[in-house]
Amino acid sequence: MTPHCHWFKKYEQYSVPIKLADNTIIYSAGVGSVIFVPIIEGKETCPVEFTRVLHVPKLQNNLLSILFLTRRRQFEVNINADFIKIQ
Repeated sequence: MTPHCHWFKKYEQYSVPIKLADNTIIYSAGVGSVIFVPIIEGKETCPVEFTRVLHVPKLQNNLLSILFLTRRRQFEVNINADFIKIQ
């Protein structure tokens, strides 16, 4: 999820309720795909396309579901004090 509409490569209107940690309900405005260019050791690497990204204007920050990536997309995630590695 992201509040940044200008990041979307593909976009269509889509409204779905989202329950926040404080039990507030907000709504998405759209859904689409976002191109992400990872920077590793100061250098841009191959772009990655995230699909089914929700556009949620009222969010303050981006949210990425690590459990979705590992359970549904078979990604491997390693986290330590210095970095997050997603394969």
